[in-house]
Amino acid sequence: MRTLIVLLLAAATVALGQPAVQRPAPSATIYGNLVRLNNLVRVLYVAAHPDDENTRLLAWLARGRHIPTAYLSITRGDGGQNIIGSEQGPALGLIRSHELLAARQLDGADQFFGRAVDYGFSKNPEEAFTIWDRERLIGDVVWIYRTYRPDVVICRFPKDSMAGHGQHSVSAIVAEDAFRRSASTAAFAEQLLHTTPWQPRRLLLNAYRFGTRSTIREGMFRLDVGQYDPLLGMGYGELAGISRSIHRSQGAGTPSIPGVLPEFFGTVAGDAPKASLFDGIDTTWGRVGRPDLTPRVQAIINAFSMQHPERSVPALLELRREVATLSDVFWRREKLAEIDQLILDCIGLYADASLTETPTTLAGTTHQASARIVSRAERAVYLTSIRWPDGTLTSGKALEPDSLVTVSQSITIPATTRPTEPYWLQQPSRESLFTIPADTLLGRPTSPSSLPVRFTLVVGSDTVTVTTALASKRLDPLRGDVIEPLRIVPRASVEPDVPVIYATPRQQLSIPVRIRANGPITQARLTYSSRSGPTGSLDGISIPSGRDTLISIYIAAGSVSAQDTIRFALAVDGQVFTKGFHTIAYDHLPTLQYATDAAVHVTVAPFEHRIKRVGYIEGAGDYIPTFLKGLGIQVDNLSDEELLRTDSLMKYDAIISGVRLVNVRKSIKYLLPALFRYVERGGTFLMQYNTLQDMATKDLGPFPFTISNKRVTQERAPVSTIRADHPILLHPNRLTSAAFDGWVQERGLYFPDTWDPKYQTVLSMNDTGELPLQGSILHARHGKGNYVYTSLSMFRQLPAGVPGAAMLFLNMLSLGK
Repeated sequence: MRTLIVLLLAAATVALGQPAVQRPAPSATIYGNLVRLNNLVRVLYVAAHPDDENTRLLAWLARGRHIPTAYLSITRGDGGQNIIGSEQGPALGLIRSHELLAARQLDGADQFFGRAVDYGFSKNPEEAFTIWDRERLIGDVVWIYRTYRPDVVICRFPKDSMAGHGQHSVSAIVAEDAFRRSASTAAFAEQLLHTTPWQPRRLLLNAYRFGTRSTIREGMFRLDVGQYDPLLGMGYGELAGISRSIHRSQGAGTPSIPGVLPEFFGTVAGDAPKASLFDGIDTTWGRVGRPDLTPRVQAIINAFSMQHPERSVPALLELRREVATLSDVFWRREKLAEIDQLILDCIGLYADASLTETPTTLAGTTHQASARIVSRAERAVYLTSIRWPDGTLTSGKALEPDSLVTVSQSITIPATTRPTEPYWLQQPSRESLFTIPADTLLGRPTSPSSLPVRFTLVVGSDTVTVTTALASKRLDPLRGDVIEPLRIVPRASVEPDVPVIYATPRQQLSIPVRIRANGPITQARLTYSSRSGPTGSLDGISIPSGRDTLISIYIAAGSVSAQDTIRFALAVDGQVFTKGFHTIAYDHLPTLQYATDAAVHVTVAPFEHRIKRVGYIEGAGDYIPTFLKGLGIQVDNLSDEELLRTDSLMKYDAIISGVRLVNVRKSIKYLLPALFRYVERGGTFLMQYNTLQDMATKDLGPFPFTISNKRVTQERAPVSTIRADHPILLHPNRLTSAAFDGWVQERGLYFPDTWDPKYQTVLSMNDTGELPLQGSILHARHGKGNYVYTSLSMFRQLPAGVPGAAMLFLNMLSLGK
């Protein structure tokens, strides 16, 4: 299984921009791509989020039928939850984007994204369109239709409530609106500077049955998929399970199901399919006026040798010359690109260009770079030149069969090269839409490489080029060679240690700011400013290259407003740095780099608490330890061994579980009894929300209760008190309705819906038009102590600086104090 995954990753044709390495595809993949040459048709699948797509169908189309297929996700999933770490918002969206790209590398489809910011769960499309600009979203889909030119568009979801999520419904609504407008020159006319109108033939709904919810109807077109593919050594359902399981941040592990299973399709627009998804569509070379090329390609397929793919090169070169004469600009470009890649794969070409042991560098610096290239072809291949990012040309040489050629070259990183960051995060989002710096970037899954290296080859008498991104190469003791795109960093990264600070009106602010020197910093000045007026500076900062220093900035009590932002800037030799650069590293992803503003949100309110030391049980990752430490509370991370010793737990004023503890920490089933004994002996245990997925136990409290998938998604949903005299509302912070102002994204999720009478409820809340939910906080006295379960989304509110949420959280911890 691992061998298959490696081969598929090596052979990926996904639209990722320039790869760090050109690796030849295995013969089985080359054979499939030869078959693909005879398919002049495209399919686009449309849904709302990463992991919404039907990977089995995508794999069947892309790997089974060898039809160019792509998935358009309207969002990058940045409003979701994260089961593998504490990243939220844009950082989580970056993770989910690359998980989706890794999935595409396996199932063979291409990937596009819209610009919509995922704001979290939505119960209907009407709510979604109060947040998203419908016309902008339609324009995004029209752009993908016009540039990708699908003949068949397939929606994952219907437009109505059967979609199960308002954003799901939106994806279907805008897909249909775009279908009806993408052929009109009057619609989104500004796009026509870069593309041309296009009309897909049909728009379909890929119906489904999820639990008790089914969109399958009598008379729908049926297609059997999942067949065994000897080129893969598995069926498409099995491959789909592997592909979908890459969505690790969502805990989306999926079974690999062998055997043929049906897919059903309803017609939304255009004519209905009767025998095939492609009824009435000329999928052959006849659509570009060259039906004679179909048997030419078939002859290449028939003659293909798995043991000697290089023997297909002469015929491919002849085909390339014919395709170059096509009058259809779109298919000429696409098929020439396919043929060029096939030629590179058939000659077994490997190429990379890298800096050794240097994952990052600065613009304007000079390095010794190394390029490696090898051809496995029996015929002569000549490396004409290597063009480096600074324009330097290295003259070439003949490539002997299966002989590695290594070329060294001194290069300078162009001084104008921007630091590496995702294009959609370079500027602030507006109206829940990412700001796209250039129209032609819309839809691209990643930023194009700013450091391309172009290899020019002569194969036979034809010139073929291949471009890779300038890479960083290092030897990892566990993973072997790790080759990733070289990341550009700024000379200085300004990184406040925390994104938000909570303070009382009489408290002096102490803000730790880390200055990271990626180049030498001498006599720099750090300045800060805020909306409410305090400004200041610190001069004479000097840091050697490759080092960092932590500086504490002190701001007098009472000098900032209740909700303020302190912004930092570092001036060095005429340059000003106002961003902090961060990396994300997980084993299933490449190293990811993004930037945030060098700023700290400050929330000032009369916070009170009665706790000095708490124990924290890590779950899926949240902001709780940082929040509590900022208030001067000692936080100890508790191991399984420590949790079993009830006597040692009694030193804690309270113990808190991280979010989704029961979903990610399987040992908790055996540890909860000790925690309940801790409560019984006088402790306070606060458990944060869990989901219904893969629960280690359903016995979450000292008395029975069950959680549901019910939630309150409107962050301004009205909140009423059930017991106005409950200590959670009164002690030590007296809460009013104002405590629920300024919440972000949602109130809560996975509310309990049944509970033992020993539990007291505190709050009632509901989305518009729905019945009140009373399970946001369950509190029970157990022996001498207190048990609290909360489904309120504290993991979102506390990093956002919401004062009322902070007071409520402190009150829950302070029970009995």
